[in-house]
Amino acid sequence: MIEYRLKGPVSQERQRIRLMASLRENRFPQAILIDGPVGIGKKALAIEIAKALQCSDPNMRPCGHCFGCKMAADAGVTDNWVVPMESKEAHAKSADDVSAGSSAKTVQDFKQAYIEEIFKNPYRIDIFDAGAEISVGLVRSMISAFALKGDRVRVVIVAEADRMNDSASNAFLKTLEEVPPNTYFILTTSSREKMLQTIRSRCLALHLLPLSDDEVRSETLRMLGEDADADDVTDDIVGLSVGSPGKALYYVENGKKWCELAAAFVKKSLLADYYDLFQDLAEAGMEEAADANRFLEVLSFLLSDLMRSRSGARLRIPATTALVNIDAFPRIDHSALELALNTVQETMSRVASRRTAPPMLLQSLAIKLFEGYK
Repeated sequence: MIEYRLKGPVSQERQRIRLMASLRENRFPQAILIDGPVGIGKKALAIEIAKALQCSDPNMRPCGHCFGCKMAADAGVTDNWVVPMESKEAHAKSADDVSAGSSAKTVQDFKQAYIEEIFKNPYRIDIFDAGAEISVGLVRSMISAFALKGDRVRVVIVAEADRMNDSASNAFLKTLEEVPPNTYFILTTSSREKMLQTIRSRCLALHLLPLSDDEVRSETLRMLGEDADADDVTDDIVGLSVGSPGKALYYVENGKKWCELAAAFVKKSLLADYYDLFQDLAEAGMEEAADANRFLEVLSFLLSDLMRSRSGARLRIPATTALVNIDAFPRIDHSALELALNTVQETMSRVASRRTAPPMLLQSLAIKLFEGYK
């Protein structure tokens, strides 16, 4: 019997054991949906599964050196992937339609660049632009490639499958209703509720769990490389990651800025020092909704930690929480902090709706925060 070994963190071992059993018993489903929070390794597991399914080693799979394993790990084999793309990228010419000698980028060139970034760091949470989607053209291109498959096993990874638009979802659903032989689909998503229920029902559901704090720290340092300094992955960064190495990697780059701004936001709002606070917000440059919501996410963590500090519970971001010195504001009790947290979360929803510019919403939040307690 062929043995299978899928690599991954200990926190997700139970899910891998389930997959390896189905591979050994030759009953692996032709469509699987891997869901879980952003940045916890869904794409990394999808790549491991693709290697195992395409591997030809007679004893241990994936072996990592056979033709099938190399094909699964080759970013140039773009037919193995469906990824969200911006409209101008998705509508670029195909390689078959470009004139000889042309330097114009093709849709395959754009896709390959995205796949290379995934292979480089499968935990990364900011590979795709917020407006990128999986269009019906990208799904039809995948379907047309089936005819070129031959007899080999084919695995298609659909990254961030919740980004399929309605037309793409319907086209993909038709393919799932009658999957070609020796073809497997691996879908990943952090928002399964945004997908068609009929697509979800045709896939084996696999929910990945967040990693432990120790695993987040070790995986983050591994992805940062040999020159990484362990001190860069602070307790606050691990706390903000909530079990996601992808988030931890993001906060290694941006966490100091957001944490300091969040602490200043709370203190200056309490002191009604709006002029300086608005200057801080302007310098931070949060015109984009994605940046504003990243900051608001950190602000939510800080307010939650301030509530924990009032009850003596363990803090997730202790260094940032200490910057506020909440004991200097005795009127701010648990109720005031809970109300402030709800106000921040309402602002996040308004930012996501894109009806009002983020800087205006943040200024309004500063004034409303702790209203009645200042």
